[in-house]
Amino acid sequence: MATQTPVRPGRLMSVVSTRPERAPLRLPGNRPGPGVDGITVLVLCVVTAVLGAWNLTGASPYMDDEGTYTAQAFSVLRGDLAPYTYQYDHPPLGWIQLGVLAWIPQALGLGDGTYVGATRFAVLPFFVATVVLTYLIARRMRVQPPLAVLAAALVLLSPLSLTLGRQIYLDNIALPWLLLAFYLALNERKALWHHVGAGVFFALAVLSKETMAVFGPALLVALVNRPTWSNRAFSVVGFLVVGGLVLTFYPLMALLNWELLAAPGRVSLQEAVVLQLMERNGSGALWDDGSDRATLLQGWLHYDQHLIVGGVLAGLVCLTRRSSAWLPVAVAVFSLPVLLPDGYLPAMYVIGIVPFLALSVGVALQMVWNRLLRTTPSWRSRAGAAARGTAAAALVGTVGLVLAPHWIAQDRDLLTQEANTDWSSTLAWVQENVPAEDTALVPYALWQDLNAGDHEDPWRTVAIEKADLDPQFRVEHPDGWKDVEWVVLGPATERTVQDLGLDTARRALDNAVPVQSFGDWTVHRVQG
Repeated sequence: MATQTPVRPGRLMSVVSTRPERAPLRLPGNRPGPGVDGITVLVLCVVTAVLGAWNLTGASPYMDDEGTYTAQAFSVLRGDLAPYTYQYDHPPLGWIQLGVLAWIPQALGLGDGTYVGATRFAVLPFFVATVVLTYLIARRMRVQPPLAVLAAALVLLSPLSLTLGRQIYLDNIALPWLLLAFYLALNERKALWHHVGAGVFFALAVLSKETMAVFGPALLVALVNRPTWSNRAFSVVGFLVVGGLVLTFYPLMALLNWELLAAPGRVSLQEAVVLQLMERNGSGALWDDGSDRATLLQGWLHYDQHLIVGGVLAGLVCLTRRSSAWLPVAVAVFSLPVLLPDGYLPAMYVIGIVPFLALSVGVALQMVWNRLLRTTPSWRSRAGAAARGTAAAALVGTVGLVLAPHWIAQDRDLLTQEANTDWSSTLAWVQENVPAEDTALVPYALWQDLNAGDHEDPWRTVAIEKADLDPQFRVEHPDGWKDVEWVVLGPATERTVQDLGLDTARRALDNAVPVQSFGDWTVHRVQG
């Protein structure tokens, strides 16, 4: 994927629009049926929910970002946007949705008895919706049910999905809204409300996680790239205007709080945008060995090189049809931040492209299937049903044989391993041995579970970065690091301290000694 040249949407539309669209091949008994689709959707929901919940709390380690969004979700239940000063680092809609759901698994005791574990179950409905919408979009693109199920299965069973796709990331909250936007935009009915709805859902996706904005060009291509369309202008205007109005709620919120523009002594949306786009440490160039960007891409390929490479190649096949041209555009615009040498690239960014890669594979296989049927007239009759079935099974089976060896090994580990034993041991040790009146700096991965019961005080059990990034810490602890008695380090904490320049945490660590360790987790006692 790293060597794929992005395709500019404008150029793409000028190329494909000159080619006549071939009508989809209709075979006896193969017309889309609401009964078949309804049963399939129901089965997909059940299978995805069961597999998605399987070993959900042990499949991958609890990360600091997960702890952050868990803490913010439960803050929403208390009427706040965040447990500390909200700094406009992301629009709050993502964890507001999470907060609406997070109390349910917590009340039902789902997971491993922790806040973070229970909140992973709150992400599960979004995971189910992503898989089901992949199937429905494939069907809307006239992909036959077996191949549409294959596309959904690629999303469900990909090791990328069973790791990143089930974790507490805003990308997982935003992705179903993005897919809903595509589902409405691809409706063959020329109904204005569908296109206005697509704009609304796209705005909700961006307000849930702003990186989803990169798929805007692909959505616009999906909306306008039709052979005939009498109300094209009205639909495009409705899509852009209504979607844009929904997006303005975020800066309007900042404006009403007098936090739109930067000013001394207060947070602001302007300051947050500058930090995210210009001042945040970059991930290095893709071609630099050892850079964060190169390492990240290698990690994605390690988990699922077959879907990534196969999806990109299938996208090139989709480029030959006007109705599917938006898929390679989606792959191209996603690839741009990966290929650019500047800027920060988060690990969870890959979540957004997984359904589009799977859809590319499904649509490309449907095109191959249609070609086989056109060149084999005997298969098109009812008498050729057995031959069609054999060929379809061979086509799907080939995909399975390519993926099975790699996926079985990866998925078996993800569905059986326990990756949070050290995390749980650290949590239990701190709860039992650190006095509630002591000040402790802890990673966000532990914060919500530690900031409960006797330890419920955000300025006693402090998220490690807030000691430097929230001015209220100095109000509560005027002596700075000297007021800190404990520092807990996780697998990525020292990197966070270095990248963010956390002076309070660094000075506390310089004057601390380790007193207990559990794998990559270490508890330090500050010597004052």
